[in-house]
Amino acid sequence: MSEQDENQGPLPVEVLDKAPPIDPALRAKILADPNVAKIAAELNVPLEDYVNQIGYYINNPDAVPALAIAKDEDIKKHFGVDPPTFAQIEANLKASNDAFMAGQAPSGFTAHKKNTVEIPTSGGSQVEVDTEKTDPKLLDAVKKGRFPSKG
Repeated sequence: MSEQDENQGPLPVEVLDKAPPIDPALRAKILADPNVAKIAAELNVPLEDYVNQIGYYINNPDAVPALAIAKDEDIKKHFGVDPPTFAQIEANLKASNDAFMAGQAPSGFTAHKKNTVEIPTSGGSQVEVDTEKTDPKLLDAVKKGRFPSKG
């Protein structure tokens, strides 16, 4: 920024009072969503303006919504809400940061130190089943469980 810009105050920003009208086909598509009218009513924004605003951002996906800075009394007058205090903003930012950091922190679970059951890494001998001492019904149930019929 040059010295001349600093002396003249902030640089002007192009501001649209309203989003420009959109194509009728896009308007119909947006209005097909029943929530659009509900949201516009909840925000106390005329439906026509709200639909044009949605259409603007659909047609201009790289557009960044403008940051509006307003006096506290204007916020209360135009939006009917009390603007947050510095302490409320600070608490919200701290809570958001704490939540973010909690998601980045280790979970508290540690890797197991040793195997609870030793599994041999080299082959081993297969367990032999003595079919004379085994209940045939149990053996059939195991076979059916391991190799279910495809029918």
